[in-house]
Amino acid sequence: MASSTPQRHRRTLAESKSLGVPSARGRFLRLDDMIASTGLSESTIRRRVRDGEMPKPTALTTRCVGWWESDYAEWASAHRAPRSTE
Repeated sequence: MASSTPQRHRRTLAESKSLGVPSARGRFLRLDDMIASTGLSESTIRRRVRDGEMPKPTALTTRCVGWWESDYAEWASAHRAPRSTE
């Protein structure tokens, strides 16, 4: 006997984008977003990615890469300088 519980449909990234809602992993940040978010230059970001000091971008197409916003947020929180309590 089949279960009467309906299967929950998981939205694809394209469906989420067309509906204007965030996907489960957030959104992709392009290089300009990374520059604005970090305050680092393009060459510094590329060097830190190459040296393993920043998360690697994901290939979106053959000529386009981006970072998952969740990956950037995790990296940023781990590398945030502690605030003084004075």
